[in-house]
Amino acid sequence: MNSVELEKALLGCLIKDSEYIDSVKQWIPDKEFFYSSFNQKVWVSIDSLYTRGQDIDLNTVCEEVGSAKDGYHSQYEITGFLDKVTSASKAIVYARKLHSYYLRRILDNQMHLISNNINDGSLDTNKLLEDAHTTIGNIIKLQPNKTFDMESLLSRTKESIFNSTTQIQTGINTLDRVVTGMTRGEITIIAGRPGNAKTTVAANIARNLVHQGMKVVMFNREMPNTEMMKKFLAMESDSIQYRNLRSNIDISSKEIDDVSSKISKLYNGKLFMFDDVRDMETTFREIKAIKPDVVIDDHIGLIEHPANDRRDLRLKIGDVSRNYKWLAKSENMSVILVSQMNRNMEHRNDRVPRLSDLAESGNLEQDAEIVVFSHYPWVSRYGDDGNSDCYLELIVAKNRYGQTNSCEVGFHGNSCRVTDSEQEAVALANTRGDSVKGTPNPF
Repeated sequence: MNSVELEKALLGCLIKDSEYIDSVKQWIPDKEFFYSSFNQKVWVSIDSLYTRGQDIDLNTVCEEVGSAKDGYHSQYEITGFLDKVTSASKAIVYARKLHSYYLRRILDNQMHLISNNINDGSLDTNKLLEDAHTTIGNIIKLQPNKTFDMESLLSRTKESIFNSTTQIQTGINTLDRVVTGMTRGEITIIAGRPGNAKTTVAANIARNLVHQGMKVVMFNREMPNTEMMKKFLAMESDSIQYRNLRSNIDISSKEIDDVSSKISKLYNGKLFMFDDVRDMETTFREIKAIKPDVVIDDHIGLIEHPANDRRDLRLKIGDVSRNYKWLAKSENMSVILVSQMNRNMEHRNDRVPRLSDLAESGNLEQDAEIVVFSHYPWVSRYGDDGNSDCYLELIVAKNRYGQTNSCEVGFHGNSCRVTDSEQEAVALANTRGDSVKGTPNPF
């Protein structure tokens, strides 16, 4: 596989702007990467001029090519290289492409050689395998090493310090004061037992992010999108009760239309929800296409794996969290993974969650920057639905860059709202027609 025209375009870029030569040489370290023998001579001439610190332009390159020992001087042909240049900045793109073509040519030649040797019955099989392994290894070694630019890193670091480019606030101020927000490239875990509002906490964070103008993707694996949207309808409405939405009681079409119009204007292009994505490959494809600021996956224990993957669930979840970790870094986003907890806490007197209570705790705890437990004491202790209780604990059990603490926040189930204090939640409940005075901390 080759492209002589692409080779000419690359050489034209370098003649037009020699500042790209160092970057190109990472991909084209030798003249053999060019298919055309004349293009090889032009490359050697450009490299020689650059090494000697001399100017590189059409005249100097033509002179260098003409003075080569077995030189072939064609100013007209080299001039044509410049006609193929649309932008000198494309030199790196062309170099990578030519690098790929060269590796494919080598691979094709080596595969033919290996194929011919396989049919030679006099050759030892183990020797054939060793030769094939050596051949592939040598080709892999031709791949350029990653470069490290200290100045670029320092510039990005200063930008993240002064412009807060890496920090994302959850919008729950009581929580943000402890964790100082989520970090791009990192994972946050929100976990809790059933009925402890972990999904509602995640939905509140999504709402807050949208109000900040950020782009959010939610994978609703536990519930349909329509049920999740009912939470947003309740959150954005001043009067609609979530329990009434669930049972279709005392719901006005006008109220629904009004709040739907509000959500459409505010959320369109910022919130994306999927309830039919079952595997990691499709999940990551959607994320890369949308390029969000934050991904919320609720919950990862329901992600499907290939039928022939017989590994323990603990190992599968470990793969999910590790892959999410790398994706978060490559896409410069923050990830919130919503997870269940095991039943260990139900056998303790205090019933307060701990890191060891995380379902498949080892992998999730290790990969996460922040672990937050959503703990609804009323439900945990009394098994009640908690509608009359406006107190919720967000327990920061792990915080890689700060302190751990228990954040006492307000919670009103019928508006699906998490507030900064119990007093705010009580006031919200009373405006919605729930007569609540507030309850003391049960512990």
